[in-house]
Amino acid sequence: MSLGARLRQYRTARNYTLDVLVERMGGLVSKQALSKYEHDRATPRPTVLIALAKALDVKASQLIAEPRYQFELVAYRALASLPKKEQATIESMVQLELERRLTLMDKLGITPEYPFVEPQEITRDVREAEHAAGELRHAWNLGGAPIASVVDALESKGVHLIDVDTDRAFDGLAIIARDGAGERIACGAAARREMARARQRMNHAHELGHLAMRVAEGVDGEAAARRFAGAFLYPAEAVVVDFGARRNRVTADELLGAKKRWGMSVQGVLYRLRDLQIIDEASYKWWCMFINRAGWRTEEPGDEPREHSTWVDTYAHRAAAEGLIARETLAEYIPAISNRTAPEDIDRRALLKMPLAERRAYMRAQAEAHAAEYNAMIDHVWLDADLGEWDREHE
Repeated sequence: MSLGARLRQYRTARNYTLDVLVERMGGLVSKQALSKYEHDRATPRPTVLIALAKALDVKASQLIAEPRYQFELVAYRALASLPKKEQATIESMVQLELERRLTLMDKLGITPEYPFVEPQEITRDVREAEHAAGELRHAWNLGGAPIASVVDALESKGVHLIDVDTDRAFDGLAIIARDGAGERIACGAAARREMARARQRMNHAHELGHLAMRVAEGVDGEAAARRFAGAFLYPAEAVVVDFGARRNRVTADELLGAKKRWGMSVQGVLYRLRDLQIIDEASYKWWCMFINRAGWRTEEPGDEPREHSTWVDTYAHRAAAEGLIARETLAEYIPAISNRTAPEDIDRRALLKMPLAERRAYMRAQAEAHAAEYNAMIDHVWLDADLGEWDREHE
């Protein structure tokens, strides 16, 4: 990737126009000059390159370094309806975020492992996605019970989950990373940040379907991914246990109960009932009309807060603790800590000169500021602790 392409990638990921970038650089160069840089018709001199990096909140080395990974965008949903500028922003942001995570893993000496040996083949009909979902649940030892956290289940297997901040009608995107030899080494699923838990889980499972399956030409890939997502979250055997093999009618209480147990939306549960022919098309359409009238299409009863990933926090803190990244780099991964004072940054002499009450108040404020960070780290610290070493010291 050329310097120009890299520059354009970072600019679009930040959602900056050329005019905005000129303004952020204090008018150091013109819009026309930036356009020439991005199209490799001119090369910025070192002082301009540094100013560009600062305006884009990156290091100059990140702009000139050749990327180690190649990215393949596997599937979009509702992205085609977005303006091209918005599409480019989402594409660039997702690629850069996955690249950033792979770079962090490399610093930690962690070799990424692609979570799928071979995609499940869908050759004739979307109903084959039921089997593909069951095979993946079996391979990942998920059993037939509800998945407590889809985020944890996917991330523990190496699927990176990336949040996208947008108010647009964007649901999801799947991405594959390849090394210099073209081998698949990592993958991710991106979804819009602001959504209820049930919809978030369905979106992640949908993109997982795109990654886990290879759909033959002539088979509707989106329908197959939707069927996969439903089966992954709510296996057919469990649906039949809950609702029976055939129903003339179902109640709202049953649908809401299934939503609570299986972490799916009411609309998702109804999809499962129709797909498995437990209810007929007429019953399904009646419920769709009811959902529209009741306003459940955008906000359902029993909606819960979304699931949250701790991947970046865990590994960025680990890299900082091991001295592999500086504190300012840690703040790039976790912006919330950028304004906190680290214990090692405190001027101890000045602290000791404070009156006792003032010193205690200062230390109390610092402890409260770091409490959330400490709580996020504590499980990781215990998991990484060498308890055998403690036993040896106390023999």
